[in-house]
Amino acid sequence: MNIYLIMIYLLLILPPILSISYFTNHTQIVSMIGSLLTVFLSVLILFIPLSVYSYFDINQVNRVLIISVSAVYSMSVFFASTYHKGISNPEHLQMHYSLMHLFTFTMLFTLLINNFGLMWIGIEATTASSALLLIIERERNQMEAAWRYVLIVSTGLTIALISIILLYLNYDSLDASFIISGGHGVSLLLSVAGVTALIGFGTKIGIFPMHTWLPDAHGEAPSEISAMFSGILLPVAAYVLYRFYQATVTPVVSELFLFFILFTVIFVAIIMPSQRNLKRMFAYSTMENMALILLGLITGGLALIGAILIIITHAFGKSGAFFTSGNIIKSYGTKDMDHISGLRDRMPSSAATLLGSSLIVTGAPPFTVFAGELLIFYQLIKNGNYLAVGIIATCLLVISLSVISKVSRMIFDGNEKVAEISRIDMTQGSVAMISFLLGFSITVFFLGGLI
Repeated sequence: MNIYLIMIYLLLILPPILSISYFTNHTQIVSMIGSLLTVFLSVLILFIPLSVYSYFDINQVNRVLIISVSAVYSMSVFFASTYHKGISNPEHLQMHYSLMHLFTFTMLFTLLINNFGLMWIGIEATTASSALLLIIERERNQMEAAWRYVLIVSTGLTIALISIILLYLNYDSLDASFIISGGHGVSLLLSVAGVTALIGFGTKIGIFPMHTWLPDAHGEAPSEISAMFSGILLPVAAYVLYRFYQATVTPVVSELFLFFILFTVIFVAIIMPSQRNLKRMFAYSTMENMALILLGLITGGLALIGAILIIITHAFGKSGAFFTSGNIIKSYGTKDMDHISGLRDRMPSSAATLLGSSLIVTGAPPFTVFAGELLIFYQLIKNGNYLAVGIIATCLLVISLSVISKVSRMIFDGNEKVAEISRIDMTQGSVAMISFLLGFSITVFFLGGLI
């Protein structure tokens, strides 16, 4: 067994081992140390040559997602350690940490495995391991959101199973690297496989109209779980759909992917201006981000580089947005943005983090999401997709203005009313700020490598 394979096994084994900490009295400290070790191992994976190692595959897309998954996971563990201090039942928090470790394992397994059937199992396992993470406080709204999440996503993944069966019938194999590298012709079987994969895994990603679970789950989940859902789970699902696209792409499949991506962005642009719930607003923003990531992946060329840049930046920017949202919601006691004001004076560091994360995830220049969008637009124009560029650019403008205007009102309006109130920023703000620093550093590292 070579050193590279050992590193992969260590990365996969560590989170399940950490989950056993549920049976100890030191769950929190073990989780923190273990999550940092996971980040260290994922950084080592970055230096493994791109190739297939036994049952695992390291490629230019999944190695980016591996570091994103481990980093957001670690930040979420640290955030939870302070965010849930007042939880009434400590055993619920111990179980919460244990499930976070298992959830991370399922995502890392899905990214690394080189078999379409096992990818599907990995994605299904992310649903099972993450559903209970929504209900740490056992509130009715959380339980309803968890139920909708499991029901809708599992139904979608059942449809995705059809694509796996069709892939096997066509190739007599489910080896992802072998199938993708071998190329294929146009056939009805592959077209149906591509469409069922789009519908099935598109449900997990939040592609319109299979998205209905997403704003509910993000809106009711604890903030660190919203960060993991938005920042890393959905990009992992997008990666799986991208691999299926590579194995099944035909002209019909390509057109359908573009059609659903465009309608997702259009839908978000229509619904975003009416949003009042802080976390649901960022959940709908994630739908737009996922549509762009998927578009960049399937377009290829410079658009693929653009998608990678968005994946990295979105993971940390959106995590910062949800961490900060949790801080604000806990302080104000409401998710309604109409009842949140005076952030600049009352919670200055949270205000700065919220504004920064909002600018990042909406693709404001000069942040890296903006650079990624430009690369995607450039490749689309080069391919002659002028209409798609016009539609997406218009929708992105509407979405960005909606988010920034709502965030600006919360930060700058009503400060005169809270001038005498003591500042109440909590320690979670520092975790959100760290996410910016990590995201910026990692993005610069990858940007230099890609150039």
